[in-house]
Amino acid sequence: MKTVEIIERIEGEAKLSCTWKDEKVSDARIDFLNFRGFEYILEGKAPLDALVYTPRICGICGQAHLKATVDALENIYENINEPLQVTNKAKLLREIGLNIEIIDSHIKWFYMFILPDIIKLETADLGIYAPLKGSRWLEACKTASETIKALAVIGGQWPHTSYMMPGGVVSDPTLLELSSMQNYIYGAIRFFEKSIAGVPFDKYLAFDSVNDLDFLGADLKYFKDLSFKYSLEEYGKSYDRFITLGSSSLFESGKMRQRIAHRLDLSKIKESDEHTFLVQNDNINKQKTTWSKSVSYDNKFFETGPLSRAMMSNRKFIKDIHKRYKDSSFTRIMARMDELAFLLENTKELIKKVDISEESFIKPKISLKDIESASGISLVEACRGSLFHEIHIKKGKISKYDVITPTVWNLGPENKTQKGIAQKAIIGAPSIEIARIILRSFDVCSVCTTH
Repeated sequence: MKTVEIIERIEGEAKLSCTWKDEKVSDARIDFLNFRGFEYILEGKAPLDALVYTPRICGICGQAHLKATVDALENIYENINEPLQVTNKAKLLREIGLNIEIIDSHIKWFYMFILPDIIKLETADLGIYAPLKGSRWLEACKTASETIKALAVIGGQWPHTSYMMPGGVVSDPTLLELSSMQNYIYGAIRFFEKSIAGVPFDKYLAFDSVNDLDFLGADLKYFKDLSFKYSLEEYGKSYDRFITLGSSSLFESGKMRQRIAHRLDLSKIKESDEHTFLVQNDNINKQKTTWSKSVSYDNKFFETGPLSRAMMSNRKFIKDIHKRYKDSSFTRIMARMDELAFLLENTKELIKKVDISEESFIKPKISLKDIESASGISLVEACRGSLFHEIHIKKGKISKYDVITPTVWNLGPENKTQKGIAQKAIIGAPSIEIARIILRSFDVCSVCTTH
């Protein structure tokens, strides 16, 4: 028997097809069926045009795409031996903007995706978590909306901000504006304390053992209790391999297998279009099922995202949960909510470090349009995991642009030797409802995937 579900809320559409045997999922396929073509659109454009186009790949993670583009363009300057001077102020404002975007997304994901689906395992009455009318749902949306205002302070707007440029940022916040940003962050911290974790913020940040799960209150306790009732700590396990390409003041890069961390060799990242629709006339090939490529490292699939970042950055609380429950849906969801707490704390501290007397932008001495031939890459930790951009310039124009998104890492199709990360995680699910939760534990972003 095959069941088909359409995944659609705020981040596009994907088709989940499950094959069943003995009342469990025996095989799964995730297809992304929209084509958008940003990589093709950018060909022949001026390099700086990418700063306008790539943030529009997604309304949820536009900051990540913007920073990835800026970093790739600045990498071009490094590769032609003309490195740009970027002030600490500009670096801080870039990281703060990206942090806020992830904070906003994590809150929305938990209350719009995860909690409703898990509660529906128990009851059809969502109560305070009911979309558009439940008090807790409305409170969460208000908190996310208020928090994103902090990004608009430095970005000028949201979504699709364009305040980052090669050489810095075109944003110069005042002390009053920085204070306003702090107020928005403190509001989100209070929401985390009262409604998400149910414990004082500092106490939560000090959690370092799986036993600390017993101290959770509020919505994380509700989530935990329902998760254990319906065995989400047993379902959703994949290869237990993790990769984090980017780094920041909060995240460390590297890969992990069998709890051993290793350094990265970027030459081992390979894309495959074995199952991917191509613009050229090969859609008749029955093997082609999706617009998503698959990506591997050293010929193996690796999970990326908050769980990977927690493992690489030694978040003791999550590492201990993982030690007991491995890469289950429960562990994956807890990792994302744990990251929310650390992002709030990190962002609060980063705002304090901004020196308004520093320059925000130092103009490059050489224009990108005058560069004959060069290339650059970037590695950014976006909301859902590692984001890779690669740009090639010839005669001052973009000749090639390549984007590898976190969802391609996590939900890309299988290859000849192994199932994709999410595919493997879904196999063994006892119901379509559990399969859907497993899928959403990776935080699907199909619009980025079909870029």
